[in-house]
Formats: sequence, C-alpha cells, structure tokens
Amino acid sequence: MRGQGLGARLAALVAVGVLAGACTAGGSSPTPTTAAIRTASPTATPAPTEVPPDQVTGSLTVLDWSGYEQEMFWQDFKNTYKHASVAFEFGNSDAEQFTKMKAGSQADVFHPYTGWLQFYVDEGLVAEIDTTRLKNWSKVPDSFKAIGQINGKQYFVPWDWGFTSILYRTDKIASVDSWTALLDPKYKGHVSMWDDGPGAVTVSSYIHGYDETKITPDQLASIKQEWTDQAKLNRTYWSGETQLTPLVQSGEVWLAYAWQGAYATLLGEGVPVAYANPKEGRNSWVGVYGIRKDSPNYDLALRFLDAKLGTLTGNNLVTNYYYGSANGEVMAGITDPTLKQAFSVDDPTILSKTNFTPNLTAEQRDAWTAMWTEVKASQ
Repeated sequence: MRGQGLGARLAALVAVGVLAGACTAGGSSPTPTTAAIRTASPTATPAPTEVPPDQVTGSLTVLDWSGYEQEMFWQDFKNTYKHASVAFEFGNSDAEQFTKMKAGSQADVFHPYTGWLQFYVDEGLVAEIDTTRLKNWSKVPDSFKAIGQINGKQYFVPWDWGFTSILYRTDKIASVDSWTALLDPKYKGHVSMWDDGPGAVTVSSYIHGYDETKITPDQLASIKQEWTDQAKLNRTYWSGETQLTPLVQSGEVWLAYAWQGAYATLLGEGVPVAYANPKEGRNSWVGVYGIRKDSPNYDLALRFLDAKLGTLTGNNLVTNYYYGSANGEVMAGITDPTLKQAFSVDDPTILSKTNFTPNLTAEQRDAWTAMWTEVKASQ
C-alpha cells in the first residue's frame, strides 16, 4: 500500500498536519514548491462543450480493492451521472493490481498505493491527468498533489491515506511498544500478519534499523528466516480488513499488523483495542487513482476521479472506512471523537514518530514478493 520519493510523502503528510492543520486552507507547504506543482500539469487540452451531467452516458471498469465497489465510495459520481455505469474488478494487493494491469487488464481506472506508482509510468500503463478539468482539484493540498507526480507530470489523483501499526486487544495484552511484538512467541496462535512480502520487509527493516531502500541479499535472507519462524506463531494471514476485524472481535486474534481503519471499526463497536505507537515508528501510506493510458473512456474516467474527490464520497470514506481523504475540506471538518482518536488528531508529535513508504524498484518488488511466497510455502 501505500509516489515520489520519501521526502515528498513526508512533506505531504506533514503539510496535512495529519488532519486539521494544512487541510483548512488548501494545505500548501514549502515542499514541493508551488512552481513545481504548476509545472506538473499537462498542457491543457481544449475542453469540449460541457455535456450536462444528466446527458453523460458510457461505462467504466475500475480495478480496485474489495470493498470500494460499494456505492458510498463513489457516491458523488453515482448521484451526478445517473446514466453512466461502473463495473468493478478486484486486486487486493499492489502486486496483484500491477500484475493485472501489466498483463493487459482493460480497466479504465485503477487504485495503487505509494511505493508502486513509478512502475506504471515506466511500463507506459498510465495516462497523464489533465487537472484543469477536475473541479475538486483545488480542495487537494499541494503536497498531496505532489504524491501523484512522476518526472514532473501529474499521473495520479490522491484519494485515501492512513497509518499502519500494531492493533491489539487491551484485555489480552497490557501494552505494545515495538514491532517485535509480531514475532513474540508468547502470542503464538493469536497473531495475524498482512499477507504481503513488502510489508513484512518493512517491519523487519524497522526492527533492525535496515535502510528499506537498500536491503542487501544477506539482510533479505535474514528477513526470510525471521518471517518463516513467525509463521509458526501466526493465526492467519489477512488481505482485507473485513477478514481481520472479526478475528479480533471474537478474541481469536489478540495482536495484528493493521491499518487504522480496523482499529476505528473495532473501537466503534466497543471492542477493547489499542493502536500502538511503536518505538520504531508507525508506517504511513497514500492511495491514488490512475487512468489506463489507452483507455477509450478518458473523459468519463476524469469525471469519475473528480467525483472521487467530492465531499459526500470523502465523508463516506472517513466515517465508514476511517481512512483520510485527500479532500482537505473533508478532513478539516472531523469532529467525531472516535475518528479523532483513530487519526491521532490530538497528538501533534505523531508524524515525527511515523515512517513513510518509499518507492520500490522492480528488482526489490520481485525479490520481496518471491521471498514471501517461499515463507508461506514453508508452513
């Protein structure tokens, strides 16, 4: 999950102040510069005569993560374009989505996360975004816009963002202060790890102080052994939050690698859970949408991405999935205590304790994914 370099993402989330700070008035920040943002927009194409929304027709296919097909997560588009249709295909990991797009998926729109964006540009799979045709673009903080830029061009529209940390049941575990808890034998049979090789490498790099962008073959071998040993402790691997939350709620899982959406869901249901601030730092990620380069439905796809940034859709994302919205006005309006707790609104130091997902190289992606396949095969 979860692009430009590490610095761009750090600037992005610092600028947002996680929630309320930079989101209130456009969220501009010193880095990247306004000039850099301007140069990222493609040369504006002559806009066709505006077709009234009720006369817009056509169909889109969206490659997305399971759950986002629910109408509430594209409600503005549904409400505005009543004669257009949307169909969904699913890829529940970045690796799966990239593999499908590279293999020739005819999805018009797709939903990757930071760390994977460069691949789509390098493979010629993604179209440049004409942001002059996005009516909600001004609501996105400049530094969030920068996340979707590759080589000075806007290829992606940011949409969702959040944290990764350790979720645990406070009636089973007194406290958690390190990512090493996922490897602790005393929790055998009650741990759940995300089913993702790069995610596992990230955790190990935090624990051992490795440079995540420069993992050596020896370090990767050590990481493989670490997670092979951890597999004996693992209750199950999860790929979507709807798999994880029932296990925590039932008490089968006491401790898990988790996104903050699972934490907020369980918190709202009265389950005794906490979301750790590990001494090594939390992880953070940003999700974006791109348009397939040769899509015959570019205009309709632009309308879809613009509507994704709409207020109703953004509010639905925040209040139902507990993920942050790239619409700064939506984030500035958060008042619900559960949401404020989930986003650590009242902890001004949270970002200083957060690690941001760096870009992977193709070699790293392939090696880390192969490593994870071997880990799971060893069970």
